[in-house]
Parts: sequence; structure tokens; C-alpha cells
Amino acid sequence: MLWRHNDKRHVVVVVGHTGVGVSSLVNLLAGYPASQKSPDAKQRTRRVQKHPILIRDRYVSLHEIPGFGGDIKDGTLINYVQSLHAHRGIDLVLYCMQPRRETLMPQTFGLLRQYLRGVPFVAVVTALEYYPETMEHWWSRPSEDGRRSNGRILEEDVGMTFQDHVCVTTLPEANVAYYDVLQKRRGISGRDVQDLVYRYCREGFKTQGTGRVWWRLTAGLKMRAAICAH
Repeated sequence: MLWRHNDKRHVVVVVGHTGVGVSSLVNLLAGYPASQKSPDAKQRTRRVQKHPILIRDRYVSLHEIPGFGGDIKDGTLINYVQSLHAHRGIDLVLYCMQPRRETLMPQTFGLLRQYLRGVPFVAVVTALEYYPETMEHWWSRPSEDGRRSNGRILEEDVGMTFQDHVCVTTLPEANVAYYDVLQKRRGISGRDVQDLVYRYCREGFKTQGTGRVWWRLTAGLKMRAAICAH
């Protein structure tokens, strides 16, 4: 799909700990395998991928950020996200996580929140394909103490506050081909994620870049300074 450059296009960033399924979430959202898996996984994790996608009548520039805690230093990735916001203006952050505490990264989350003030953050909880109840129920399910929900614990104990959330499975289509229940869950997940992005990327509302000094992450992971017009 080739597009003419258009800074009015909504910019959505997908971030998460390495291994939580960021690439699978990108493919689910795009509706086709936009994020191609390279035979050299190490090479694949060392570059940002940009995917132009269409959600109904909305054109979205989807930026897939390599996993935090991987080969690239977290600070370098945060600098890239900050530079993208300065240059283009980020409209939405999809924060991909699994229902395991080690995938949450509250410190990284806090830094991103600090640098992207005013940008909505949405939690995308993955790996719920075998959850015994509806996937959405995970968010409101009481935790082991029996009093507070998982969503409340994220906010009160971990310090991670989101404008919205969605609970999904990102299993590839080939993995669910022979399982009716999993096919249905994947279909629901795709619709829910697309509905969420569509809702936040509103017609006529585009976040503007700050126009400050920003840094571009090159293929070789070197940083190059540039000045953006306000």
C-alpha cells in the first residue's frame, strides 16, 4: 500500500516488553500479516517498523517499536518515541502486556507518560485465548485477595493508569484455523482493537508535533539530531 505523505494521518505507537506479542498485535490490528517475521529474529528486533493501515475510513500510521528489555537499550527506544511525538505528534499509545507482572514495566511506562503528556494510553492485555471466562472479564476479575480487580491493582499498586483497555488474544490466524472457540475469540479481539483505535483517532482531531529538537533512530541504531518546524 503506497500513500502520499500526509502529516494529518493519525499516528499510533505500539510498545511492550519483548516477547509479549507486539508484532502479533500489529497484525491483528492491520487485519493481515503487516509485521513480517524475519528469519533473523535479532535483526527484526533492532528496527522500528512503520505500517500504513486503514481502519474503516481512517488512515493510520502504525509504529511498531522493538520490545523493551531486548537488544536495544530502553532509553534509546524512549528517545525514538519522544522524537516521533515531536516530529509528527502521537495520537494514541497501545501498551501491550500479558497478565504477568514481569511484562508490566511500570518505570518505563512512567517515563513514556512523562514525555507524552496528554497522549492517551490504552492497555492491550494479550495471551487470554484460554481464559476460562470472557476475555474482557480478566480486567474486572477480583484478584487473589478477593477485593480488588486486576485493573484496580494495576492502577493502585503498580501505578499504571490507562484511559482505556482491551483484553484479547493475538494468536496468528494459522494457529486457530481448526479451533472454533479460538477463531471466535480472535475475531472478537480484532474487532475490539480496531474499534478502540477508531474511537481515539477521531476525524478532524490530530495531535500536533511539538516542533522541538528530536532524534531519529537510524537502521544502525545511531542517533541523528534534527530540527523540526513548529
